[in-house]
Amino acid sequence: MPRHSVPRVFRSILCPVDFSANSRAALRYAAMLARLSDAQLTVLYVDDPLLAAAMATRSTAAALIASAEAELRRFAESALRHLAPGPATRLLTRAGTPAREIVRVAQRDGCDLIVMGYRGVGRASRFFFGSTTEGVIRATSVPVVAIPPARRQARLIGAKRIGLKRAS
Repeated sequence: MPRHSVPRVFRSILCPVDFSANSRAALRYAAMLARLSDAQLTVLYVDDPLLAAAMATRSTAAALIASAEAELRRFAESALRHLAPGPATRLLTRAGTPAREIVRVAQRDGCDLIVMGYRGVGRASRFFFGSTTEGVIRATSVPVVAIPPARRQARLIGAKRIGLKRAS
Protein backbone atom coordinates (compact mmCIF):
# COMPACT_ATOMS: atom_id res chain seq x y z
CA MET A 1 0.00 0.00 0.00
CA PRO A 2 1.55 3.35 -0.99
CA ARG A 3 2.38 5.61 1.92
CA HIS A 4 0.14 8.44 0.71
CA SER A 5 -2.93 6.18 0.91
CA VAL A 6 -2.36 5.20 4.55
CA PRO A 7 -4.90 6.99 6.74
CA ARG A 8 -3.39 9.60 9.04
CA VAL A 9 -4.15 8.16 12.46
CA PHE A 10 -2.13 10.69 14.47
CA ARG A 11 -1.25 14.30 13.71
CA SER A 12 0.86 14.98 16.79
CA ILE A 13 2.63 12.54 19.14
CA LEU A 14 4.28 13.56 22.41
CA CYS A 15 7.11 11.46 23.82
CA PRO A 16 8.43 12.59 27.20
CA VAL A 17 11.91 11.26 28.00
CA ASP A 18 14.15 11.08 31.06
CA PHE A 19 17.25 9.75 29.25
CA SER A 20 16.68 6.19 30.57
CA ALA A 21 16.72 3.00 28.50
CA ASN A 22 12.93 2.80 28.87
CA SER A 23 12.43 6.29 27.50
CA ARG A 24 14.81 5.47 24.62
CA ALA A 25 12.59 2.47 23.74
CA ALA A 26 9.48 4.66 24.02
CA LEU A 27 11.06 7.30 21.76
CA ARG A 28 11.82 4.72 19.09
CA TYR A 29 8.26 3.40 19.28
CA ALA A 30 6.82 6.93 19.11
CA ALA A 31 9.05 7.76 16.14
CA MET A 32 7.88 4.70 14.23
CA LEU A 33 4.24 5.61 14.89
CA ALA A 34 4.90 9.20 13.86
CA ARG A 35 6.61 8.13 10.66
CA LEU A 36 3.80 5.72 9.76
CA SER A 37 1.15 8.38 10.46
CA ASP A 38 3.14 11.26 8.99
CA ALA A 39 2.72 12.93 12.38
CA GLN A 40 4.73 15.61 14.18
CA LEU A 41 6.81 14.06 16.99
CA THR A 42 7.53 16.20 20.03
CA VAL A 43 10.25 14.93 22.36
CA LEU A 44 9.94 16.51 25.79
CA TYR A 45 12.33 16.56 28.72
CA VAL A 46 11.05 18.00 31.99
CA ASP A 47 13.64 19.16 34.49
CA ASP A 48 12.29 18.51 37.98
CA PRO A 49 12.50 21.76 40.02
CA LEU A 50 13.97 20.02 43.09
CA LEU A 51 16.83 18.60 41.05
CA ALA A 52 17.23 21.91 39.23
CA ALA A 53 17.40 23.78 42.55
CA ALA A 54 20.09 21.42 43.82
CA MET A 55 22.09 21.86 40.62
CA ALA A 56 21.56 25.64 40.57
CA THR A 57 23.88 26.00 43.54
CA ARG A 58 26.69 24.93 41.22
CA SER A 59 25.75 26.76 38.04
CA THR A 60 23.36 29.31 36.56
CA ALA A 61 19.82 28.56 35.39
CA ALA A 62 20.72 29.47 31.79
CA ALA A 63 23.57 26.97 31.81
CA LEU A 64 21.23 24.29 33.18
CA ILE A 65 18.72 24.89 30.40
CA ALA A 66 21.42 24.85 27.72
CA SER A 67 22.85 21.65 29.16
CA ALA A 68 19.42 19.96 29.24
CA GLU A 69 18.72 21.03 25.65
CA ALA A 70 22.08 19.72 24.44
CA GLU A 71 21.59 16.42 26.26
CA LEU A 72 18.07 16.07 24.81
CA ARG A 73 19.41 16.71 21.29
CA ARG A 74 22.13 14.05 21.72
CA PHE A 75 19.67 11.56 23.23
CA ALA A 76 17.09 12.02 20.45
CA GLU A 77 19.68 11.86 17.66
CA SER A 78 21.18 8.69 19.11
CA ALA A 79 17.81 6.98 19.64
CA LEU A 80 16.47 7.91 16.20
CA ARG A 81 19.67 7.37 14.18
CA HIS A 82 18.37 4.12 12.65
CA LEU A 83 15.14 5.73 11.36
CA ALA A 84 15.90 7.33 8.05
CA PRO A 85 14.01 9.27 7.05
CA GLY A 86 12.71 10.06 10.50
CA PRO A 87 9.52 11.87 11.38
CA ALA A 88 9.29 15.64 11.72
CA THR A 89 10.70 16.07 15.22
CA ARG A 90 10.61 18.96 17.69
CA LEU A 91 12.60 19.03 20.93
CA LEU A 92 11.28 20.78 24.06
CA THR A 93 12.64 21.25 27.56
CA ARG A 94 10.52 22.44 30.46
CA ALA A 95 11.04 22.93 34.19
CA GLY A 96 8.42 21.72 36.63
CA THR A 97 6.68 18.64 37.90
CA PRO A 98 7.07 16.08 35.10
CA ALA A 99 3.50 14.69 35.00
CA ARG A 100 1.96 18.16 35.14
CA GLU A 101 4.22 19.55 32.40
CA ILE A 102 3.66 16.54 30.14
CA VAL A 103 -0.12 17.00 30.39
CA ARG A 104 0.22 20.75 29.77
CA VAL A 105 2.29 20.29 26.63
CA ALA A 106 -0.05 17.57 25.33
CA GLN A 107 -3.10 19.82 25.82
CA ARG A 108 -1.46 22.99 24.51
CA ASP A 109 -0.17 21.28 21.38
CA GLY A 110 -3.32 19.24 20.73
CA CYS A 111 -1.44 15.93 20.81
CA ASP A 112 -3.33 12.83 19.71
CA LEU A 113 -1.11 10.40 21.62
CA ILE A 114 1.45 10.30 24.41
CA VAL A 115 4.08 7.54 24.27
CA MET A 116 6.24 7.15 27.35
CA GLY A 117 8.40 4.62 29.14
CA TYR A 118 7.27 2.94 32.31
CA ARG A 119 9.76 1.58 34.79
CA GLY A 120 7.39 -0.81 36.55
CA VAL A 121 9.06 -0.34 39.92
CA GLY A 122 6.11 -1.63 41.95
CA ARG A 123 3.41 -0.38 44.26
CA ALA A 124 5.61 0.51 47.21
CA SER A 125 7.73 2.93 45.17
CA ARG A 126 4.65 4.54 43.59
CA PHE A 127 3.13 4.98 47.06
CA PHE A 128 6.15 6.84 48.39
CA PHE A 129 7.54 8.60 45.32
CA GLY A 130 4.71 8.65 42.78
CA SER A 131 4.84 7.54 39.19
CA THR A 132 5.07 10.04 36.34
CA THR A 133 3.35 7.64 33.96
CA GLU A 134 0.52 7.00 36.39
CA GLY A 135 0.18 10.74 37.04
CA VAL A 136 -0.08 11.46 33.30
CA ILE A 137 -2.65 8.71 32.76
CA ARG A 138 -4.81 10.06 35.60
CA ALA A 139 -4.60 13.70 34.49
CA THR A 140 -5.06 13.57 30.72
CA SER A 141 -7.78 12.65 28.27
CA VAL A 142 -5.13 12.00 25.59
CA PRO A 143 -4.48 8.27 25.01
CA VAL A 144 -1.23 7.10 26.60
CA VAL A 145 0.92 4.19 25.43
CA ALA A 146 3.16 3.08 28.28
CA ILE A 147 6.22 1.13 27.12
CA PRO A 148 7.33 -1.36 29.81
CA PRO A 149 10.92 -2.27 30.64
CA ALA A 150 12.85 -4.26 28.06
CA ARG A 151 11.03 -7.38 26.87
CA ARG A 152 14.01 -9.62 27.56
CA GLN A 153 13.87 -8.73 31.27
CA ALA A 154 10.09 -9.06 31.36
CA ARG A 155 10.25 -12.55 29.80
CA LEU A 156 12.90 -13.66 32.27
CA ILE A 157 10.92 -12.35 35.23
CA GLY A 158 7.77 -14.08 33.95
CA ALA A 159 9.66 -17.34 33.38
CA LYS A 160 11.06 -17.27 36.92
CA ARG A 161 7.56 -16.77 38.36
CA ILE A 162 6.28 -19.97 36.75
CA GLY A 163 9.45 -21.96 37.51
CA LEU A 164 11.06 -22.02 34.06
CA LYS A 165 14.81 -21.84 33.62
CA ARG A 166 16.57 -19.79 30.98
CA ALA A 167 18.09 -21.84 28.18
CA SER A 168 21.84 -21.46 27.88
